[in-house]
Amino acid sequence: MNGRKEKFTHLNDVTVYDLEYHSFDDTFVKGFLITPKDNSKKYPVLIFNRGGNGHYGMVTEPYIVRFLSKIAAQGYIVIGSQLRGSEGSEGEDEWGGKDIDDVLFLFKIIDELKIADTSRIAQMGWSRGGVTNFHLLKKTNRIKAAINIAGPADLLSTHRKEMFKVYQHRIKGYAKDSIAASHRVSPIYQLDSIKNKKVSLLFLHGDKDTSVHIKNSELLKAKAKQIGIQSDMITYKGGDHGLMSQIDIVVDDVIGWLKRVL
Repeated sequence: MNGRKEKFTHLNDVTVYDLEYHSFDDTFVKGFLITPKDNSKKYPVLIFNRGGNGHYGMVTEPYIVRFLSKIAAQGYIVIGSQLRGSEGSEGEDEWGGKDIDDVLFLFKIIDELKIADTSRIAQMGWSRGGVTNFHLLKKTNRIKAAINIAGPADLLSTHRKEMFKVYQHRIKGYAKDSIAASHRVSPIYQLDSIKNKKVSLLFLHGDKDTSVHIKNSELLKAKAKQIGIQSDMITYKGGDHGLMSQIDIVVDDVIGWLKRVL
């Protein structure tokens, strides 16, 4: 029929679940789980670490449809936490605090999934999710590959003045000593302490990102190289912070890289 084109056919290959769980301190937290429909084999796992803070930046249904489910349809289990303090969850959001343990608790859920290949676990964090990435790498050696998309390197170097209010509200101890708190949370200061020194890192960034400048990914990649950690970087020409106009290219790049390193 003229004027008609079927969209989102990949959704026929996946099942999307709302996830609800009690975190390490019994705080009720919501999340999401996307699995391939064919449950006759085991699949590698990709933990997705969301951006934003509180309600802002929660993983939405359109985001799952347009992005995360496309990765799952290529043969991956995608799982993530909406984090404490988000809509429908208990507690207060923290940057580099109890939120990290909310994500770490997902390993218990992953280990119970019969179709999960628990020897092949990767993570992908966008923006603030990059903070989660590096703190998780300090807590577990089970992550073999990590993708950092438009993530900050050093919180003190941000040029967005409104973010300092977020840090003051979200980061424990920030109001008392902003420098010490920022160092404790910022990814650039976590790299030396990650547990799995054989982890592979991929940095993705748009060169027109006005929220988190591309220099952040360049600094993190340089630091990783300095301490001997394998890393790659892909730059998206004209790409902004969300990269939604190039999201299908991002999916292809993510899948291609994961197939190579995971």
